[in-house]
Amino acid sequence: MAAGGKRARRAPRYRVVASELEGEHATVVMDASGDGFVAAVGTIPAEGRMQGELGGAGQADVQAHIALLIANESEGDRARSAGRLLTR
Repeated sequence: MAAGGKRARRAPRYRVVASELEGEHATVVMDASGDGFVAAVGTIPAEGRMQGELGGAGQADVQAHIALLIANESEGDRARSAGRLLTR
């Protein structure tokens, strides 16, 4: 217990659920929990200008590691075939 008999507050955790929407039907494509998250969603309408929203929560270092994971994944085979991974 923390000083004064109070219980130490646990760090928040997050659950992110993403669904694919087809008309009235929703299919869960991701359901994950963790100490932080980075999420983005976007649409490119006919005029071609990206419209998007970005959100995230958790400690800055956790979000930074998630962002690196996303960057490394988006680099895909190019990063692995070059024998490197993106680093901070």
